[in-house]
Amino acid sequence: MISLLIIDAFLLPKKEDIEVARTMADEMERYAKQMVTIHFHNRTNDAYTVRLIDGIPESFQTIFPTNQLLPSGKSVAISYEIFPQIRGKYQIDTLYVRLKTKMGLWEKQITYHLSNEVKVIPNLSETKKYLASAQKYLLHEGIKIRKVRSGVGEFSKVRSYVVGDDPRKINWRQSAKLQEMMTNEYEPEHGKSVTILLDCGRMMGVELEEGNRLEKSIEAAITLATAALQNGDQVSVIAFSKEIKAVVPSGKGLEHLDTILQTIYALEVDAQESNYALAIQHAQSIQRKRSMIVLFSDVQTFVNEDYQLFYMKKIRKKHLFVMLGIEDRLLQAQIKMKPEDTIAAMEKSMAQKQYINQKQVMRKWEKHGLPMLEAPAERLAVTSVSHYIETLNRGLL
Repeated sequence: MISLLIIDAFLLPKKEDIEVARTMADEMERYAKQMVTIHFHNRTNDAYTVRLIDGIPESFQTIFPTNQLLPSGKSVAISYEIFPQIRGKYQIDTLYVRLKTKMGLWEKQITYHLSNEVKVIPNLSETKKYLASAQKYLLHEGIKIRKVRSGVGEFSKVRSYVVGDDPRKINWRQSAKLQEMMTNEYEPEHGKSVTILLDCGRMMGVELEEGNRLEKSIEAAITLATAALQNGDQVSVIAFSKEIKAVVPSGKGLEHLDTILQTIYALEVDAQESNYALAIQHAQSIQRKRSMIVLFSDVQTFVNEDYQLFYMKKIRKKHLFVMLGIEDRLLQAQIKMKPEDTIAAMEKSMAQKQYINQKQVMRKWEKHGLPMLEAPAERLAVTSVSHYIETLNRGLL
């Protein structure tokens, strides 16, 4: 038996006998499954059984493969699935590999240092749905995207018609008057401006079924930015809590979406109250022309602070403003429940009263031209895009 142990120990490989490499995406979406592949090359004449533990973060849910065969003199790729749950930048380094010979009397652990940097970005499923079919995405909301007519830019002048001009722009009244074919000339229509404010304060850390309020707000903000950029509009983003956390200057084109994404993908909730006045003032300082300002925050926290109304009335004189938040699912559940005893009936009554009071406060703001919208977490993105499209359709921006 001792001789078998000695032989088995002798057959175990050295670190340089097994070449190892790791391949994985350097950017992956939160809550989207990804594959990690470990490549082995066995330089020896002996086969081994392999099990591994990779040095990935705890927030990457996974089950590591075990008892994989590594044939002699051959290369093998062993893959496993990960499920990243928290946004941010991660450095993945250490890989622990345990090898057994055919006898299996000994198991040797070898540590490899393989450096991989990974960014976990927000989930882009809502953004991809919009890009796949904008009209289908908004179907549930009943919003129709109207096609922009040619020549709807600002009128410039009437001039003589030349070959190649759009016949739809012919000015028939002037043509008859001057006995010459005349056409209207328009200035090119410049894109509208959308400014997105992302609240990262304490109340945005309220946990939901998947992530927290900030998580869903970031996903909705990216979807809204996609809709605006695809429409030819300019988009800027300001993230804030007590201080300004991140700023993306105004830009246009879908390539600007990557700038936004790389700036805000690692935002975290701060354990501080949000300074709305600072965010609004900063937005006004970087956005000189008329803009649609969209604030993602906790509606009830915001509207119950009366001093906010002073700043909002000032900003409304130049900009369009809308606030979007996630509705209180627990409150909605209490309102809809069927009480089976006195305590449950009282809880439902209190929830209904709270809901009515909240709506009254929100209507007060809306009377001042400051709309407040709440939506379930899973519908925040489509609600924001729907409001943006409806604003364009009504010619308000």
